[in-house]
Amino acid sequence: SVSALAFFKDGRRVATGSWDHTVQIWDVEERVLVGGAFRGHNDYVYSVAVSPDDRRIASGGQDKAIIIWDVDGKHKPLRLVRHTGEIWSLCFSFDGKRLASGSHDKRVIIWDAKSGLVVSTLKGSDRPVFRVAFSPDGLKLASGTECKIRVWSIDNAELLFEIDAHSLDGWVHVVWLPDGQQLVSASEDKTIKFWNSSDGTQIGRPYAAHTDDINSLAISPDGSFIATASDDKTVCLWNIKLMGRPLKLEHTALVFCAAFSPGGELLATGDSSGNLQLWSI
Repeated sequence: SVSALAFFKDGRRVATGSWDHTVQIWDVEERVLVGGAFRGHNDYVYSVAVSPDDRRIASGGQDKAIIIWDVDGKHKPLRLVRHTGEIWSLCFSFDGKRLASGSHDKRVIIWDAKSGLVVSTLKGSDRPVFRVAFSPDGLKLASGTECKIRVWSIDNAELLFEIDAHSLDGWVHVVWLPDGQQLVSASEDKTIKFWNSSDGTQIGRPYAAHTDDINSLAISPDGSFIATASDDKTVCLWNIKLMGRPLKLEHTALVFCAAFSPGGELLATGDSSGNLQLWSI
């Protein structure tokens, strides 16, 4: 299964994490593997993130460890072991200096991405943390748990507010719009919702098109499109300005992850059969 993916900023490569315990890099144009697999996890890999300078990949998963890999292999991998539960989500800050991790142990940890030292621990969650996302200005972090979204101040690790976002006790995925003014969430209740990022009030109505759980939520770099990946074996591509009927992209297996290329011209999706698909937008 391809359980996680992330584009490099050059747009020519994609990093994937898999249930075979490996992290791999793929050439987008040639559709071939670049180099060998990164091996260091001893269980499923659930999350991967690429640093803004394209030099490092962070990965985490079932074995509760985070590994920061040097893409060129010139430096030894940096292994971060502090969480006591599975690592569900990783995210580099926009300057690449910090790495955020969300875990089943109900904690968000902010790491120094170079040294691997803990900068701060956000402990306000009473449930597993499934998604973490830095705001575009790097001053805040949003986390998705069961039902809730929490927004934190990075400087002092203060919880600014929380949102009772979704009704079912399932994963909440959360991303920021590029202007930082809104958050978008999706969950196992099959809905997509928009939120004011300054106070957590809902904007507009919920949107729905999937017939099963949503496993991943991605937003295009210019904020024009949203992609949602689902257990119903489809990816829905939504035009944010219209939010009418989405374009449905078909897989033959459960779709676990989705990510837009930095230029927004491609969408990558991964499924439970191990397929990585690329779609022109």
